[in-house]
Amino acid sequence: MKQTLRLFENTYRLFWNDKVSVILTFIVPLILMALFGSIFGGSGTSPQGIRLALLNQSNSVVALRIESTLDTMKAFRIVRTEKNEAGQEIPFDTASIKEFVRSGNATAALVLPPDTFTDTSMGLNVKFYFDPKNAIETQMAHGLVEQALFSQVPALITQSGFRQASRALGAKPGEDFRRSMISLVGKYFKVDTTLLSNAGAALSRPARNDSSSKTSGFMEKMVHVDEEQLVGKELKNPWATRSVGGWAMTFLLFTLTAASSSLFDERRSGVMLRLLTSPVSRVHILWSKYLFNMTLGVIQLLFMFSAGWILFDVDIFSNFFNLILIVVAASVACTAFGMLLASVSQTRQQANGLGTLLILSMSAVGGAWFPTSFMPSTIQFFSKLTVVYWSMDGFLQVLWRGAGTSAIIPNIIILLGIGAVVNAFSVWRFRTGHIFD
Repeated sequence: MKQTLRLFENTYRLFWNDKVSVILTFIVPLILMALFGSIFGGSGTSPQGIRLALLNQSNSVVALRIESTLDTMKAFRIVRTEKNEAGQEIPFDTASIKEFVRSGNATAALVLPPDTFTDTSMGLNVKFYFDPKNAIETQMAHGLVEQALFSQVPALITQSGFRQASRALGAKPGEDFRRSMISLVGKYFKVDTTLLSNAGAALSRPARNDSSSKTSGFMEKMVHVDEEQLVGKELKNPWATRSVGGWAMTFLLFTLTAASSSLFDERRSGVMLRLLTSPVSRVHILWSKYLFNMTLGVIQLLFMFSAGWILFDVDIFSNFFNLILIVVAASVACTAFGMLLASVSQTRQQANGLGTLLILSMSAVGGAWFPTSFMPSTIQFFSKLTVVYWSMDGFLQVLWRGAGTSAIIPNIIILLGIGAVVNAFSVWRFRTGHIFD
């Protein structure tokens, strides 16, 4: 028994001395739990910053109330104008707001046309344009817009009913009708009937009873939403088209991290020293590793997209040239990330442990697994600093929207810029010589 306890104690001592094992066991789960908790728990349960383009062409009070309601929703970032070539803010019109969504500048657009609510209306008439590039975000935007619209239904019933009663019956009988309706509502529904004294006041929600489903159906008929999907209607498998880039990026980062860490194996086996005794410099070794990892990244990404084409009918050929451009830029940035891990780590275990932490964090924050709009605003800011975010955005531009080269130039520049900065730091670290000693 004593020997067993000694071995048990020795095993724990070895475990605590292995910093990588400790990090993978406690620190990585803790950080990921905090990250996911901030996204899906507490204040992170509601999306933030969903871009909703808005055009209000109506002069009705109801339309103004809808606009005001949307402005108060933290989930939305309301956009009413776009910049022209001269940098001036130009208000939307019906054509430009649709193009704004189609080009990926907003998740959806709500248009309140001149006939949103007129003197002869019995309900609302609005137009909703959307780009389901991210299905969860689009569904959330649709639901919140409907919530804003349905909040006006009680006021619509009040205004329309009283107004048409006055026309049909005359002023005095119409007033008697209004008072009778207020009395009936106060009798059968748990509402403050003083709210009905003003035609624009909203009713409280009626109490649950056997007719609740009928009430809901009636309210839905009061709001007519003319919906139009602007992008992605022709795709055979929208879900796979949206997801394949996220899968590819996560696995690419793991692959390139492992490949870069092979430098430690070469040092331990003595291969590094033998290479340095030949007419080969450290720069030659680093460049050979970099080119190998970069081309391996391109091959793996193309393999993943080809698998998406074979298994899920993801269209990768109609915009293949631009897909290649994003693939190469993403591979350059990810390879730089792998070399960075090798340059700041002392052992392969350290590189793999740190890589696991950063890869899972970047994949989560960068939008590979779920929409960035579901993250707190602080995390949304940091998401734009990751290679995953800009790679994912580029893949969606190419595969989902069929964007041309000019549209993805910002993604390419940012990815190559990240690669250049990170590579410069890695080279400086490698010059200290720790990995070659």
